[in-house]
Amino acid sequence: MEIEFWQYLDKLVDSNSVVVDRPRGTTHPRFPDLIYPLDYGYLQDTISTDQSGIDFWVGDNEDKILDALICTIDLKKNGYRD
Repeated sequence: MEIEFWQYLDKLVDSNSVVVDRPRGTTHPRFPDLIYPLDYGYLQDTISTDQSGIDFWVGDNEDKILDALICTIDLKKNGYRD
């Protein structure tokens, strides 16, 4: 099952173009002190939970392979309280 998970992610990345809308070195639109260290964008023709494309960071990997995955969880959006 674990191998199939990574194969699915590879297929997702291979079959959707990466749109870089915040290039390396640019500032965040709402937080000007935050400077993007890598190209940042989304996978075209995908939808994440916020109804926009799946977020994507483009590193220095010349082989263009998926080598990391970041998962974020926002408990407060589901009514969780401290």
